[in-house]
Amino acid sequence: MFLLDWFYGVLASLGLRQKVAKIFFLGLDNADKTKLLHMLKDEMEQPSSSPTVTWSDLSPELLRLVFLRLPTRADRAHFPAVCRQWRSSMRQWHLPPMSPMPWSVLPGGNIVRFSHDQTFHLPDATRYHNSCGEWLLLSRDDDSCFMLNPFTNATVQLPSLSSYICYDEHVETVNVLADETPVTWMDIKDLADISVITLIVCSKHLIAAIVGISGLGTIALCRPGAAAWSVSAHEQCMWLSDMVFFQGKLYAIDTNTEDLLSIDIVDELDNDRPRVSRIERIIEGDPQPPQSYPAPMLCLLESHGILLMVRRKMNSKGYPVYMSGKEVTVEHSAGSSDFQVHEADLKRLLWAEVRSLGNEVALFIGRGCSSAVHVSPCI
Repeated sequence: MFLLDWFYGVLASLGLRQKVAKIFFLGLDNADKTKLLHMLKDEMEQPSSSPTVTWSDLSPELLRLVFLRLPTRADRAHFPAVCRQWRSSMRQWHLPPMSPMPWSVLPGGNIVRFSHDQTFHLPDATRYHNSCGEWLLLSRDDDSCFMLNPFTNATVQLPSLSSYICYDEHVETVNVLADETPVTWMDIKDLADISVITLIVCSKHLIAAIVGISGLGTIALCRPGAAAWSVSAHEQCMWLSDMVFFQGKLYAIDTNTEDLLSIDIVDELDNDRPRVSRIERIIEGDPQPPQSYPAPMLCLLESHGILLMVRRKMNSKGYPVYMSGKEVTVEHSAGSSDFQVHEADLKRLLWAEVRSLGNEVALFIGRGCSSAVHVSPCI
């Protein structure tokens, strides 16, 4: 609930309101209202030679309360522009970074921000592929590829999604199940429907991605501005659902077995071709009983220093389709979803089910772009 009218009424009654200033408060509960009223009252009771208290006269404690109640990064960015005193007070605070509000990327390319009903449009002649944090992976009509930060308009050039350099160095595998008929990148690299399953910004010098077809893929690496992605020529492709950069290391989840895989990378800054050197299964999963359709969606994400796996099981109903009196196929319609959350116990090397996330954590789940967000208890 927006309380702009209430807040301005209080300010006007105390002689604090100025038309040039606009402050929005979201979700003040009764305790916060009472605290704010007492603070405003204390401000007015302070002896002053001036009959009217201005915005610059507000105490740092009150300003801090105002700042913490601003709901968006844009509002907080405008805060220090009110006056020099506000700007000076803000520099003295040691505040945690604001959790980003969720945005949703629609199939047509528009990006919707739920909290303020805003829509961000992708640049003309671009196509959306995936995202990582605040970065969107886009390509142009000329096949060039780049990452865009819609909040700052910063861009990072990446290799084309059709440009790959294969390395012959051996990739060591430990406890990784091998397919009876393994498929390598050399077998699928020329197919037209290669897609980016997951994008990871490991650092400003290293980008990682799972690239493949319908979940069967391999790990591609590159440096910003490089001419091509680096992939293994001989390592077998795997069914990978998601990947995450956790505590300085890459981890991936096997779609079929729910195994957690750790991935070691040779990342020498004087070498423009980073490569995967080792893949190890560190947690053996407990795959769900086979079902006809659809398979569970598995997502990896970090929450407060813990690596989580979220299993989304989509419930669907099957409807037989008949032709000439015979059932030829079954069509499915989407229904409800069940979610299970597991923590990666890296000491006991197992998945431990999580029953509660606490009252101030929300998980936003998406293929290749899941995140844990701190939320205010008043929302």
